[in-house]
Amino acid sequence: MPHFDTEWKIVGRQISDRLNEIRGSVYHRYQIKGWEAAVTGHKQGPSAPPENGWKPFELGSAWGGLDVTMWFKANIEIPQELAGKRVAALVNPGGESLLYINGKPSQGLDRNRDEVLLLEKAKGGEKFEIMIEAYSSPRFDEKHIFRYADIASVNTNIQKFYWDAKVALDVIQVIPQSSAPQLRMIELLNKCLKHVDLSHIGDKRYIESIAEAQEMLTQGLEEFQHSHDVGSLLLCGHSHIDTAWLWPLRETQRKCGRTFGTVLKYMEEYPYYNFSQSQPQLYEYTKKHYPTLYEEIKKRVKEGRWEPVGAPWVEQDSNISSGESLVRQMLYGNKFYKKEFGIHSRTCWLPDAFGFCWSLPQILKKSGVDFFATTKIDWSQYSKFPYSLFMWQGIDGTKILSIMPPLNYNGSLLAKDCLAQWDQFMQKDQCDEVLYSFGYGDGGGGPTKEMLETGVRLENMVGIPKCNFGRIQDYFDRLENSVDADKLPVWNDELYLELHRACQTTQARTKRNNRKSELLYRDAEFLASMAMLNGGYYPQGKLYEGWKVILCSQFHDILPGSSIGEVYEDADKDYAHVLKAGNEVVSGALELLKQRIDTSGEGIPVIVTNTLSWSRNDIASVNVKLKEDDFVILDESGNQVQYQVIREKGEYTHILFEVNNIQSMGYAVYRIIEGQKPDDQKTELKVLSQNMENSFFRLEFDMDGNLCHIYDKCNDRQILPENTCGNLLQFFDDRPHAHDAWDIDFNYIENMRESAKLESIEVVETGPVRATIQIVRKTEKSTIIQLMSIYNKIPRINFETKVDWWEKKTLLKVAFPVEILSPKATYEIQFGTIERPTHFNTSWDRGKFEVPAQRWIDLSEGDYGVSLLNDCKYGHDVHDNVMRISLLRSPTSPDPHADEGKHEFIYSLYPH
Repeated sequence: MPHFDTEWKIVGRQISDRLNEIRGSVYHRYQIKGWEAAVTGHKQGPSAPPENGWKPFELGSAWGGLDVTMWFKANIEIPQELAGKRVAALVNPGGESLLYINGKPSQGLDRNRDEVLLLEKAKGGEKFEIMIEAYSSPRFDEKHIFRYADIASVNTNIQKFYWDAKVALDVIQVIPQSSAPQLRMIELLNKCLKHVDLSHIGDKRYIESIAEAQEMLTQGLEEFQHSHDVGSLLLCGHSHIDTAWLWPLRETQRKCGRTFGTVLKYMEEYPYYNFSQSQPQLYEYTKKHYPTLYEEIKKRVKEGRWEPVGAPWVEQDSNISSGESLVRQMLYGNKFYKKEFGIHSRTCWLPDAFGFCWSLPQILKKSGVDFFATTKIDWSQYSKFPYSLFMWQGIDGTKILSIMPPLNYNGSLLAKDCLAQWDQFMQKDQCDEVLYSFGYGDGGGGPTKEMLETGVRLENMVGIPKCNFGRIQDYFDRLENSVDADKLPVWNDELYLELHRACQTTQARTKRNNRKSELLYRDAEFLASMAMLNGGYYPQGKLYEGWKVILCSQFHDILPGSSIGEVYEDADKDYAHVLKAGNEVVSGALELLKQRIDTSGEGIPVIVTNTLSWSRNDIASVNVKLKEDDFVILDESGNQVQYQVIREKGEYTHILFEVNNIQSMGYAVYRIIEGQKPDDQKTELKVLSQNMENSFFRLEFDMDGNLCHIYDKCNDRQILPENTCGNLLQFFDDRPHAHDAWDIDFNYIENMRESAKLESIEVVETGPVRATIQIVRKTEKSTIIQLMSIYNKIPRINFETKVDWWEKKTLLKVAFPVEILSPKATYEIQFGTIERPTHFNTSWDRGKFEVPAQRWIDLSEGDYGVSLLNDCKYGHDVHDNVMRISLLRSPTSPDPHADEGKHEFIYSLYPH
């Protein structure tokens, strides 16, 4: 026997070469002729085949380009000599393609597959019309070659021998070197391969030698079965389809047709094949555009072999999305599953998202979701996540059984990867079975025949984990019953990904639209409910459809900003529709409520509503038509309130006025009485171009318009450290080595420049309700206009920043150094708060140099602190007592024009 060195390399090559020759003899091919083609253009979504424009097409010719859809068709007749044989079409048109048979979608063709089964046992003479919808990238100007198209008989005996031998060869290469099992398997495989008479391929002697070699191999492999010294794997067929990424939503819809057609086709051939697919949004696409495939999916779901899994509507971002949105993801997802398939998914399947908020376990459990699965936290740069199987404890103490399998969610089922999946699993003392999802994603078509052939042969193979096909939910059910949860390690914190931190900031416009939509639809539902209780109509359908668009846009490559430009062009249009619909609901509800509220009395009634869960003292604004210059505004007790005319535009006057104690989820009626002079409107507001003051603060500006002093009069404290400035616009050179849209580098702060020069500073409002200074700054390419406001009765400082942004490879942050010393800062997360370090003591601390937050961050010491509130939910950091919000980025990929144009941000400083 050869040693495992030079001699084995030679023998291994000989075995591999022989296997390749055998593989080439599986098919006997007949070229399909008479092809025609038709180009249907650019930016195509799912559509019917063209009726016109067909022209002759020669195999071997090129087609394609940037975002091109092309159709091919041919008519075939099965040769009589193939009667009694298994017959397939072998087709390689290039690109991603969907093959239709007799007008119905059948199967995808892609870089991983070219075989489509036509007949299990042909009679000869059967006729088929084949049509192919082929597509080239929306991002690259690709040219493809239609390489071949053949009818082929499939010799299943040769095919079986090939796969048996191929899998055995793969096992030989991963089991212990020079071990007895390895040496015996090498001897067996070498003997069987050399028994095949390759000099007579295609004739009777060759076929007989294959049969003899098969019998030898089958008997020989029995020695290497049922001898496990490792655990087991649950093999779950899967295709991770990004709802959008390097392609727009319209192309995702076609990826569903191609991938799901392939899965269904393979299920006909492999009765042991189980497939699990997440994201109800993808099922809804399929139902709409590929109804025949959808009906087949429903049959397989009922049979138990197709598993709708995942719970959320899409595999969403869990950092920027609001708590309400996360609840809606679970609600809408399982509502769809229940209606369409009669199931409720108990598993949250989020393998590819970029981190998870600390409140997610509570949200999941209260949504009837009992298990959580991800993989990507293992990608962290600084710190190795310590567990594969654990209880994830949320902010309220809720624990959820969670798994993070070692390898990627697009598993291969190669013997080496199956072994690695088990070897790298860290909780072997608690669990002897590991979940392993396999299959190509994102248009790769899901599991291949090679994977399915390999997986069944690894069911009982020496040195390899025992492999069984199954469903994700069944795996978790077994896990729940077999594992002692009290003995599992507990992770009591957020699941922070030390990577892709720039996704908290990239594509600012989409993030702002997301927040505006979330808040609008909350108010719309509350006000519509109030209107319904007063005899109105609740627009359930309109709100439901709007929420589905919001949820879809929260997919983990859309909302985080890591998709191509067309995705965000579509998102702008979708959000415009969502906002329009939501505002129509609000307007309709308010109009009805206005009719039910007693507004009788003198003057013009103004109804002020409070949709928040606490009473409010704040500023209200209204546009009204006035006939008189003099007027007063009265509260419900008849007392005058302070007001301020902001501007007049046409017939309308824009007024700000102070409101007090507007009850939670309630309203108050104020009245504008014309023809009366108001009482003296007392205010402590004072404003000049270089200082502002009210009863709460005194602000001072230097000659460059920088905010150099903030004095808290109520607490007798200087907020800014000496020789520093607040509201400082900081520009950073932003050139990560790779993944420009995803990442910023740990040392980005070393490349800071303060490049926005002062153009002007002027007082634009003097009170008595609000005083405002306008500051205009410019870089070589961009313009930044800031309105800085303080109020008569509100203890906060507002910054409204308008940016016309045309920078490249630049990150813009706004910074507030504060005279506060604390090792931790507090950040709002969904339905709660979390403390994070302000230092870099450990690798875990250092990894969090950019973190997500919802509406505010706070830095406090003892009895004093400062909060920074925002309307954008972008990336934040608090280090060395400097509070920062990231506003804009200019990545070079995948969307080189991200964030170009006009933006608006509002943030506030709130000392307390």
